[in-house]
Amino acid sequence: MPLKSKTNTGKIALLTSSLLWGISFVAVQEALNRGWTPFILMGFRGLLASIALGFIAFRRPFWRNKGLLGYSFIAGIILFIGFIFQTYGQIFSTVSNASFITVQYVVFIPLLMWRRRKITTSVIFGVGLAMIGTGFLTLSESFAFHIGDVLLISCALVFALHIMVIEKVAKYNDVMAATFIQVFTISVLGFLVSLFTQPVIPSDGWIYVIYAGIVSSGIAFLFQVYGQKHVDSTLSGIILSFEALFGALGAIFILHEPFTQNTLIGGFLMMSAVFMVELGPKLGVRLKRGNYD
Repeated sequence: MPLKSKTNTGKIALLTSSLLWGISFVAVQEALNRGWTPFILMGFRGLLASIALGFIAFRRPFWRNKGLLGYSFIAGIILFIGFIFQTYGQIFSTVSNASFITVQYVVFIPLLMWRRRKITTSVIFGVGLAMIGTGFLTLSESFAFHIGDVLLISCALVFALHIMVIEKVAKYNDVMAATFIQVFTISVLGFLVSLFTQPVIPSDGWIYVIYAGIVSSGIAFLFQVYGQKHVDSTLSGIILSFEALFGALGAIFILHEPFTQNTLIGGFLMMSAVFMVELGPKLGVRLKRGNYD
């Protein structure tokens, strides 16, 4: 396949991945509405994703690599914590807010890595836009944050930390095995914690749990891996950030959440923050070189 065709196919794969992830916000909400508790939901979500990814992951003897196992296990614990914040945040907020705020992990990453990477002007502007956008999405008339939105911001921060740990995992060059270990860790932790909360498995809503597990955590990941092999990392990040847009649209058209002016303005500002952080450095280099193409 020609390089240009692979690049175009990669873009489609990334967009499909972001769509599947965006709709997963809706699937999770529908599962919660049908009596699934967060930890039981995470347990089955991780288990189904493990089954979906295990067929590929076990083609290589990853269990012999202690470093891969260790870092992937740590990444899985962090991801589990992030999902806790995200799920409970979504319960006490809205699906639209959850989708827009979660993707702000892109903005948090350069802030957490300030010792290794210089904080650029584009990052500063991006953080500013994200803060203003968060205000439009979350602040009530009394200028107070809702607990759900605070949890979602914490979720974005934890996801940014997860990306940093993934850098350690990446050096082992076995993304599929690393992801399998992480989702399996989420499954085990979800089931363990659920034993101390409410270990009841609802009979309804399985289609949404299957979607969250196999489709959004399994198939979507495969699309992402393929896409990132053939598309520039900056463009990949931007395309994947459309997860927030798809999540908000799903909330409006499927869950019938109200589409307010604040949702529009806040969502636009937060998406602009992601674009600013992703594209800013490259634009800055072009301006310095006098290249406007």
